[in-house]
Amino acid sequence: MLTSAVRRRRHDLALLKAFGFTRRQLAGVVAWQAAVTATIGAVVGVPLGVALGRTLWGVFARKLYVVPAPAVPALTVLLVAFGAIALSVLVSARPGRAAARTSTALLLRAE
Repeated sequence: MLTSAVRRRRHDLALLKAFGFTRRQLAGVVAWQAAVTATIGAVVGVPLGVALGRTLWGVFARKLYVVPAPAVPALTVLLVAFGAIALSVLVSARPGRAAARTSTALLLRAE
């Protein structure tokens, strides 16, 4: 997703570079995009996943005549969510470098 976003937004990134953004700042823009996307996904996905998992386990356990008592360790869920966010920022390094190498003159000349 980040690679395609960097490709689609090359003109915007070149414009930021023309306004004075450094390579590090352009890579930071891409990292922030990855972090915000992962955070929104975690904020929406984790509660939905826990609720859906508890519901499906309840249905499955009742068919087996087992007491449905699911345990959701909050610390583990939070660690997985924060790990996903951290991983997305680490993965954004490569598209960030590609964004930092965008040639301002070549991209803006086309306009």
